[in-house]
Amino acid sequence: MNPYILKKLISRFFFPLSLVIELILLGLVLKKSRAKVILAGVAILYLFSFSPFGYLILLPLESQYVPVSASNLHKEVQWIVVLGGGSREDKTLTPEDRLGDASLKRLLEGVRLSRLLPHSHIVLSGGDYRGISPDALIMQQVALNQGLARERIIIEAASGDTIDQAAFIKDRLAQSPFYLVTSAAHMARAMRMFTRLGAQPIAAPTDFKAVWAPLQLTDLFPQAGVLANTENAFYEYLGLSWGLIRGYI
Repeated sequence: MNPYILKKLISRFFFPLSLVIELILLGLVLKKSRAKVILAGVAILYLFSFSPFGYLILLPLESQYVPVSASNLHKEVQWIVVLGGGSREDKTLTPEDRLGDASLKRLLEGVRLSRLLPHSHIVLSGGDYRGISPDALIMQQVALNQGLARERIIIEAASGDTIDQAAFIKDRLAQSPFYLVTSAAHMARAMRMFTRLGAQPIAAPTDFKAVWAPLQLTDLFPQAGVLANTENAFYEYLGLSWGLIRGYI
């Protein structure tokens, strides 16, 4: 089996919704304490879907780096690296609609930075292990639609995950500093992987999810969007743990 698929398959067993279902299934086969185990599964599902919990579990990941603005811009930087974050294959859709939300937000941030740094080049990085169109190629189409000149774009469409992307960028850019654009939750892991290989990234986070807002009565109800944020946090914490085990970070 493809190692990328195997890694993602195993990780799914530790995702929030999977853990809840596993706990409920365990309760169904138990003869003793069945009701307690099932109730615990339901309670954990509510916790994972509870707005303050989703905020608090993401905040440690997203608060490590701040967005790039005119006040903290490094004008001497000549490279911008955008990491792909997923896409869809349906070619009847526009390139903008084929990009996943994370990929689209990352690309738009990369394009914004390219306008602040008119002499820079932008590296669009992201392959696909599923045998469909690489993220990088779809991002290129959107970037061109946004008016970015083709000669400013470099494509990396062979990588399967973040460590592959880090290795390519290190080989391509050597010791040149560059803005690294990825989702805020993913930034901590990406920065550690890139610096571990000796690259010189400067964090340019985007796609923030842990955004504070006053608690409202509706926040007491479980929300699918919060569950998705919790899953995103679990994915990153699992990735950090795996990176430590493998010596990537």
